[in-house]
Amino acid sequence: MNEQLTELFKRYFEGTATDEEHQELMELVRKSDDVLLESVMRRRFEAMQDTAVQAPGGAHVLAAILEKPVRIKPVMQHWYWAAAAAILLLVSVGGYFQLTHQQQSTVADAQKVTHGYERATLTLDNGAVVQLDSTGHRTLQQGGALVQQQGGQLVYAPSANKDAVTYNTLRTPRGGQFKITLPDGTLVWLNAASSIRYPTVFSGQERRVEMTGEVYFEVAKNEEKPFKVSINGKAEINVLGTHFNVNGYPDERIIKTTLLEGSVSMLIPANQPVLLKPGQQATASQGAITVANDANIDQVMAWRFGLFNFDRANLQSVMNELSRWYDVDVRYEGQVPSRTFRGKIKRDLNLAQVLEVLQDVNIKFRMEGKTIVVYN
Repeated sequence: MNEQLTELFKRYFEGTATDEEHQELMELVRKSDDVLLESVMRRRFEAMQDTAVQAPGGAHVLAAILEKPVRIKPVMQHWYWAAAAAILLLVSVGGYFQLTHQQQSTVADAQKVTHGYERATLTLDNGAVVQLDSTGHRTLQQGGALVQQQGGQLVYAPSANKDAVTYNTLRTPRGGQFKITLPDGTLVWLNAASSIRYPTVFSGQERRVEMTGEVYFEVAKNEEKPFKVSINGKAEINVLGTHFNVNGYPDERIIKTTLLEGSVSMLIPANQPVLLKPGQQATASQGAITVANDANIDQVMAWRFGLFNFDRANLQSVMNELSRWYDVDVRYEGQVPSRTFRGKIKRDLNLAQVLEVLQDVNIKFRMEGKTIVVYN
């Protein structure tokens, strides 16, 4: 296997591998152990040092391409980057892919689609809509609160006037994200295609907000006034002070609450509240709540740190994320391919770069305007 893998890698990087040899190489890579794979790729990298290339984060891209986890050792990291870059840049160095005219058009169309950025709309109590983005700086008076936009975030100053309560709604479109500091000091981050409705002053015995989509909360502690989150009108979370993430996109048909710090309880109609501990994830689906004790926190929080984390994600979940972040639609022709992905990819890549990775794990697609068509 060692000699066969070495020869196939050599032909792959030289751009002389046939379609059959490419498929054979990918199959051998998936079956080989890490020690053998590292040995072969090290020799191949040393043989091609004259054309050094770099790809920040290339180890994660390589993991996604090969559908195997990569355990990076510090002394090995440079050649993983080079190897990953070489795989992704084979086209530009005379490489492997013999793209049809349709595929070339797809790549060209996808290159026009850029990643999301900080933008949102703020709907005021009187119905007026304010457009927000990362360049804006303004001050608004809302009820008893003073609101400041500081680039990609809104900050509500606390107010002593508890009678002047109005309601605002912050919405991010597909391809947008935003941060807000609520009047009580609670920090809230909205992922793409999400919203939060909240009072400009928290009066009464509780702090209640309503949300859709995916939102991360760092709730200011106030034992006398619990913080409550209503999700799509289908579930509710009760909090005193804690850090947690809620994923409640309507098209996902489930609601996931993941606790990072503190304590929360999740409630859906006709059920008893479920109390979560840090590291647990509650999933509400079909009128019941299940709890996982070993939530993948890195995956849950990836969007907050500018990453896609596709560990064990199926194709539809991956495409849903891409649809929301790149503001594109997705359509499937024929049966949805059964694929499970691994690896992390930066969210600041353009769509063409991400789709190139998917293409390398045998996902067929084409672009029709701003629609990704996945086909068999």
